[in-house]
Amino acid sequence: MMNKPLYQLVMLDLQTKIREQFESNAKLPSERTLMDQYEVSRNTIRLALDDLEQRGLIYRLHGKGTFVSPRLVNQTDLGSMYSFTQEMRDAGRNPITFNLALELIRPEQPVREQLNLTDGAEAYCLTRLRMADNEPLIFEETYLPIEHFPDLTMQMISGTPLYVVMKESFHETVVMAFEDIEAGAVTTREAQALEIAEHDPCLTIYRRSINDHNVPIEFTKSVARGDHFVYRTKQSNRRVLTGENK
Repeated sequence: MMNKPLYQLVMLDLQTKIREQFESNAKLPSERTLMDQYEVSRNTIRLALDDLEQRGLIYRLHGKGTFVSPRLVNQTDLGSMYSFTQEMRDAGRNPITFNLALELIRPEQPVREQLNLTDGAEAYCLTRLRMADNEPLIFEETYLPIEHFPDLTMQMISGTPLYVVMKESFHETVVMAFEDIEAGAVTTREAQALEIAEHDPCLTIYRRSINDHNVPIEFTKSVARGDHFVYRTKQSNRRVLTGENK
């Protein structure tokens, strides 16, 4: 630790405080206050803040100061099976899912196409609200064909992860999922559920899940608040990593 540059030591300490003590959009102390607190030069403080800004942990407003960025949910591997509960716990937040409604419906054509359903086929529509630390983050609509999930009830999924219910109650296992992600704006209904303004930005994730017989058994539309979610991919140059460019 002592071999690190001084500004990095300041940055690491500020990073810990930001994650443990500051709320989203909270204003940080001024540069002068930080200089006195850490007993370092203004240049050291500015280097530390520059590093934090590059990491996406803070943002600056000219003439107003430096503020804590909203805590973003970062899914770093788009090829992995996403778990909201696990992602929130990994981020140090308390996740909770509210099951708002479970209805037996005849889905519209776009949903039928995703689930390979015939015209007139029925499916359950499960509406859920995902929250963390009592803050609404994701509004979801999940479609489950009655053919695969007969007699599904709200009681079954209360307090039990959906994929666990699928496996234990219906012997259906999700082995693969395809996701399409697009930027958009929330509808009136979504805005009300997420407690944001109508037409605020969002990420919409369409998920089609496949069982071990290569049959689609779930289609979910998830609307995630744009101020709290970021999808990030990691890319590498294989030729560099394998030494092919040497």
